[in-house]
Amino acid sequence: MLRRRNIIVLAVVMLTVLGAAAFAEADRNALAIFNLTPTNMEAMGYDGEILYALLSALEREKTIELMPRREMEEILFHAGLVQGGDLESIAKAGKALGINFVLFGNVTKKAGPILAQLKLMDVQNKRLIKTWDKSFAGREAILNEIPAFAKELSSAIVNREQTYAVPGAAPVQAAVDIENLRAKSDGDKVVLTWKFDPSQPIVGFNVYRSEHSEGFYQFHGRTNQNLFDDTQINKGKSYYYRIGIMLSSGDEIKSGLTTQIKSAGEKIPHPPLIMSGQGCVRRAEIKFVPSLLNDQEKFKLDGYKVYRKKSSGDSWENLASISAKMESQSELAFNVEDSKNLEDGETYFYAVSSLDDKERESPLSDPVSVKTIQRPVLTVEKDNLLRKTDLAWQPREGVFGYYLYRKRAQAQEDWQNVAKIRADSEARYTDDKGLEDGQTYQYSLTVYDAKAESGSSKTVQAKTKDRPPPPQDVLSQSGLVKSVKIFWTPVDDPDVDGYAIYRGTKADDLKRIAKAKGYQSHSYLDKGAGYEPLEDGRDYFYAIVSYNLFGADGEPTKAVKATTKPRPTPVKGFVATKGSDFINIKWDKNPEPDIRAYSLARSRNGGYWSTLKNLDSDQTSFKDMDLRPETDYRYRIIVQDNDSLESDPVESEAVASPIERPKK
Repeated sequence: MLRRRNIIVLAVVMLTVLGAAAFAEADRNALAIFNLTPTNMEAMGYDGEILYALLSALEREKTIELMPRREMEEILFHAGLVQGGDLESIAKAGKALGINFVLFGNVTKKAGPILAQLKLMDVQNKRLIKTWDKSFAGREAILNEIPAFAKELSSAIVNREQTYAVPGAAPVQAAVDIENLRAKSDGDKVVLTWKFDPSQPIVGFNVYRSEHSEGFYQFHGRTNQNLFDDTQINKGKSYYYRIGIMLSSGDEIKSGLTTQIKSAGEKIPHPPLIMSGQGCVRRAEIKFVPSLLNDQEKFKLDGYKVYRKKSSGDSWENLASISAKMESQSELAFNVEDSKNLEDGETYFYAVSSLDDKERESPLSDPVSVKTIQRPVLTVEKDNLLRKTDLAWQPREGVFGYYLYRKRAQAQEDWQNVAKIRADSEARYTDDKGLEDGQTYQYSLTVYDAKAESGSSKTVQAKTKDRPPPPQDVLSQSGLVKSVKIFWTPVDDPDVDGYAIYRGTKADDLKRIAKAKGYQSHSYLDKGAGYEPLEDGRDYFYAIVSYNLFGADGEPTKAVKATTKPRPTPVKGFVATKGSDFINIKWDKNPEPDIRAYSLARSRNGGYWSTLKNLDSDQTSFKDMDLRPETDYRYRIIVQDNDSLESDPVESEAVASPIERPKK
């Protein structure tokens, strides 16, 4: 909403040069992850959930080094820097931390999915390496899909040699462009002016013109100055212009800026002069005075049009029209307040035009930039305390105070306002209202002034005293006979009373089978239970859970798989053939390296089986000469390994005895 107010605006611009020490272990901590910005109230909370899930996934990955969040927040807090802003601010914060990469972004939640835009910056070269646009159906999707993104992020950093310029390469040149492209009528011509950086390798400019905002823009002339007179006009017609920038290399860069002249060649009013601009909480105040030239040239003004845009390359948006009549004769200036969809900590450009009684509009005034008050930067000074959390923030000038909001992490509940803090109070607060043991809480902070409240700060998380963490580095030893051995790195905490071992044949269906007492316990041998030994060659999944002195379990580890030793494979190529006075039995040698013997059994005329011979592992044949006449023989072979595991039996076809009864 826009409205006029009678105010006197005093703008004071202060520039502070900050020096920050680099993070001492920058070579080990390659990446810092900044808080994600919720772009609307519906997105609040999801930013923290995505951040927490990503940090957890990267810590499990262990492919890249992460800077500890507590240390990162403390360094930025004491350096007066923030986890956000434009690319220059992010690069400055990354340099203060002494890391190579920064991941940052925003989260939006409307009707439907949760949208997250994540950007990876190369701090040294101040450039974006990659941007991801992620969509999540809900909280469960965040937990399920973030691990895959963590792998993708790790890969982008590990393969950075192919992704961005290596350290020591030539610095990236700033983008070449122009600013403040303006057009105004001057008799029978249109005069174009613009600004440019003379330090850039610019040798000239091409001027392009169109009769339509969408184009087609045709080449119209060339100049080596930031000034061009267009004398080829039709009086009263509207034109659009854009500039091509000629470089010393011979290349041309088309500027994204365009400008319009209405009623070319006709006399039009002069624009007013903007005196000042002031940024407030989600609103801006500008002050302008009429041009004296309009009175001198007998223009009768009906009003003014106020325009706004967010960046130099954007098109101007007409916000409102204001009457040219002063509310009182004592007023010398017009004051305008803009609160239409302004964002926190963003820079906006404003310009004003004059409108006469014949609806002729002047060119736009010289623009003024206004930056709204930034959201506060909230940090956790100390957590893991007994039912309280210590918080701190950087104070903001020109505000009345702060609102502190809290909710439980991972819970579908609304934010609660837990404190209203005056701006003249100390910029820290201890929250001890209704906290529970072992809970993770999310906090956000807003600033407020006489008319508005800012959006929320980046969400921070703090925990009260929690249940014990899971042990690390869980390993399993496979290949044991009817048993599995599990190893882990114990939790160095005397409050841990021991570890519960969970087992199952599926990774998502585990049951507790045993306990290992003592916080320094680090292994367990699973032999099965009583009449339920572990099966041969079977896959088992194990997870370890730390439990405290009161028997309360913490979170389980990720399941690891182990396989018991399999039985030998059944013999192949097993055949029995009749000889002159014997039956010859042959088979292929088994592939296992630890075969101890082959157990050969025989059956007469379909009767019971009896052991015929236990043969060495290097034998692959046997002659049975203990035969009777008029008898059918069948043979069976079983493989035995060094651990007494036996294969399934393999049987031959029946073979008739070659022995004949003596003739009477």
